[in-house]
Amino acid sequence: MANFNTHVSYAAAGSGLLAVLYLQVGLVTQPEALLLALTGTLGGILPDIDLQHSYPSRLLFSMLGIFSAFILIFSLENDMSIVELWLVGIGTFVMVRLVLWKLFHQYTTHRGSVHSLVVAVLSLFSVSAASYHLLNKPPLVAWLLGLFIFLNFILHLLLDEIYSVDFSNRRIKRSFGTALKLVDQRKPLKSTLLIFLTLLVWFLTPEITTFLDTLFSAQAWGIIRARLLP
Repeated sequence: MANFNTHVSYAAAGSGLLAVLYLQVGLVTQPEALLLALTGTLGGILPDIDLQHSYPSRLLFSMLGIFSAFILIFSLENDMSIVELWLVGIGTFVMVRLVLWKLFHQYTTHRGSVHSLVVAVLSLFSVSAASYHLLNKPPLVAWLLGLFIFLNFILHLLLDEIYSVDFSNRRIKRSFGTALKLVDQRKPLKSTLLIFLTLLVWFLTPEITTFLDTLFSAQAWGIIRARLLP
């Protein structure tokens, strides 16, 4: 499979180029374009979250812990003291980074259920829903953030499959076919639960009409063609 640097490089490059495109078309602001690029880069290493002793897993859970801590702190009443807010933030981070991280890896195996298309769709819906409900992003931006996660998640799986082929010796490694799959057929119960969770999260996503109309509008594609070359 591809290594960490490869995944980060391709995800960062692809996310950056696509974010610039949306910025130039006028669909997002500069801060939102930066957020899209960062989100896409994280999506490029997200499938390796099930690899316990890996930098991607530690990084993703650390960022999730920080994000959860800030969301909880800013949602609390202002009558709490500074020390109390600090304790809430630190406690939330520890729960996510250590406790949730430990529990997650007790029930996952690398290149298992996480390395699947259903989890890619789940990531799309989850990020879109969280961006809309927790970050108060408009539906268009929320769906774009989900799209960046999804596209780079798929890119990660494709790179793993490409690196499973030894073109020099013209042979296919044993790992071929374990990264890009619809679901993990070896674990039907877990796969069924993931499908159910994906459908459940779908009901929490914002309306998608504006996103689709904007993304595929003739006006947007006209602007792209007009500004693509000098």
